[in-house]
Amino acid sequence: MVLIHRQNAIREFIDGEAHVKGFLLAYLGLTQGYILLPEYESSKGYADFYMMPDLVRQPDIVYSYIVEVKYARRDTSDALLKRDAAEQLRRYADDGKVARTKGNTRLGLITLVFKGWELVALEKLASRADCENESEA
Repeated sequence: MVLIHRQNAIREFIDGEAHVKGFLLAYLGLTQGYILLPEYESSKGYADFYMMPDLVRQPDIVYSYIVEVKYARRDTSDALLKRDAAEQLRRYADDGKVARTKGNTRLGLITLVFKGWELVALEKLASRADCENESEA
C-alpha cells in the first residue's frame, strides 16, 4: 500500500508540473511583444520560459523575462525551491544567447512556485547585469 501511495505521489507530481507548465505556455503565448520560447536551451541548462522581446514589432519594449517554474510536493520547502530557482535563473541570464537577443531590454528573472494549482510564491529577481548597471548609476 505504501508503494502505491508513493508511486501515485510521483505521478501526481510529474503530471501536475506538466499541466501547470502547459497552462502557462498557453497563457503567456497570448502576450504581444514577446516571442515565447519554452524549455529554452542555453549553454547553462534549460529555462522553463524565455520571453524574448520581439524588437522588430515592438522596438520600444523595456523588459524581457526568464521564468522558472517550480512544482512543489506538499512537504517541500518553498524557500529551498526559491533558492534553487534563483541560482538557475542567474545562470540562464549569463548565457550569451540571452545577451544577444534581449537587446537593450532589462532582463527580469521570475520564479513561480506551485503546490497543485495554487501559486504559493512569486519572486522577481534582478539580473546581475541590472544590479551592476544600478550600482554604476
